[in-house]
Amino acid sequence: MSSETRPLHRFVRTALPAAGVILTVIATGFVLTGSAGWTDGEMNVLRQVNADHSAPLDAVALGIDWLFSPAVGVVLVLLAAGSVLLLTRRPGAAIRFVLVVMIPTLGADVIKLLVQRARPDIPSLPHILLLEPGGLSFPSGHTSFAACFLLGVVLVTAGHRWHPFVIGTAAVVVLATAASRVYLGVHYPSDVVASVVYSLAAVALVNAASVLLLAHWSERRSGLHAGPVHGGVWNAR
Repeated sequence: MSSETRPLHRFVRTALPAAGVILTVIATGFVLTGSAGWTDGEMNVLRQVNADHSAPLDAVALGIDWLFSPAVGVVLVLLAAGSVLLLTRRPGAAIRFVLVVMIPTLGADVIKLLVQRARPDIPSLPHILLLEPGGLSFPSGHTSFAACFLLGVVLVTAGHRWHPFVIGTAAVVVLATAASRVYLGVHYPSDVVASVVYSLAAVALVNAASVLLLAHWSERRSGLHAGPVHGGVWNAR
């Protein structure tokens, strides 16, 4: 089996289930959008959560809202990509980091436009911290970006001794982001759950495609059937 065939098989093994998960998330969004009873039930959950507030939790939730907002998010991605370039001296690794984060993040916005689920009724909440009238709710953009960004960090740190710590920290931050969107009342619980599931599948899909393209590029560059690319997508120049 050639060095290009192996990544192709790995891509297919990853792409098919990942695409299935993404399609399931989209289908779930359509079902939720058309289910007034389910939405009313989730709205009641939001009111119960929203009524139980404290100043420290308010500050954390609003801080997360700012940190993973679109404007700040772009800066985060650029800073992280610059750090990857500085530490690895591999421009390709920095570019792939940006792609692994941004393509799935933009995909979440496309799903929003497809599903067209309205935001919760924020003015009816007992404790309004963040008023975002109108807009689309499924999936949560903040949660999707946080998950995609931190999954990118997990991938780029693979193989390092502190990788388990990175995984644990990333999981805590993503869960905190998802919880904060419900706490603020700007997304339904199903929105944030779908965001995490979608992001896992989408990042896996883009990462697998990057490995395949890297193998193809290396094959054409060398003109030879080399061995498998060691170190995955992050170690090529």
